[in-house]
Amino acid sequence: MAIIPRLLFVLVLIVAPIVVYATSAGLPERVATHFGPGGVANGWMHHETYLAFMLAMTTLLPLFVVAMTGFFPRIAVSQIRIAHREHWLAPNRRAETLAWLTSHASWLGIVLSLFLVGMHALLVQANAVRPARLDEPLFFTLLAAFVVLLFARLATMTLRFRR
Repeated sequence: MAIIPRLLFVLVLIVAPIVVYATSAGLPERVATHFGPGGVANGWMHHETYLAFMLAMTTLLPLFVVAMTGFFPRIAVSQIRIAHREHWLAPNRRAETLAWLTSHASWLGIVLSLFLVGMHALLVQANAVRPARLDEPLFFTLLAAFVVLLFARLATMTLRFRR
């Protein structure tokens, strides 16, 4: 079952930038990217800069998080910081622990990628109206969902590595 999160992460890593690229065509030359109170735009980027930024964010940032959380520990086992480290990294448990960390990292990458694609979708929607305006309730809903999922993953990790 540990393969499923990794496969899903790879799928999301492929699909996310495709979605960002495909939905960016309708954005204006000057894209509203930052919004103040009331969802009023107060920061902009050039279309090509925004597209390059979002493509990098939806691929490189999740990839970095997964690499540092799931794969780097395999290379530098001494750097792993988990509760009851000696117990979980004992020779008879090490492979299972490292596999779990990779699975956990993949889920973190998926959550991060989906959040970033959601942010992009909100920006596309915000730039579809004049003047550009962010749907704040939708933004706070997306942000709350991201935070809840992030804390759920962290709680899962905490529970997993208790004795």
